[in-house]
Amino acid sequence: METREAAETERRPLHPSARSSARLGLGEVDILASGLLHVRLAGSLRLEHLEPMMFAAAEEIVKGNRVLLAIDADDVHAYKSEVRKIFQSWLRDIAPEIEGIWMLYRAPVMKMGIGLMNSFTGGLIRSFSDPAEFDAELSKATRQAKRGWLRKDGYDHQARV
Repeated sequence: METREAAETERRPLHPSARSSARLGLGEVDILASGLLHVRLAGSLRLEHLEPMMFAAAEEIVKGNRVLLAIDADDVHAYKSEVRKIFQSWLRDIAPEIEGIWMLYRAPVMKMGIGLMNSFTGGLIRSFSDPAEFDAELSKATRQAKRGWLRKDGYDHQARV
């Protein structure tokens, strides 16, 4: 059986920009398919790192999509409590438009933050501590979203297979 230390050493290294911007942080968004946003966060989070995700989600909602946020926060090591409060308030506001929020984390501070946000948002966030599990679920969701799974006007229950 692996020890925790061995498991930690086998994890992928930090994103190069996470090392150079540990104090500055990082926030990037890619739209993998209609309604499916892959968000990459790293370093010490500030509100401006979440804004691209918020704007991209708003655009997807206007286009007629429900939104699945797949947030890779594996390289996040800190955040201000005001950032968490603003994020959870935003999530509460758009909850009817959200299909789900998945968050990959490594740092204990992120696990604590996810717990706090879930208590205020009714459990909107599904947390992942295993990158392989997160990647597998994201691959499956990408296939489904490309078949129209997140379209409000064309939801096909069979597409979720």
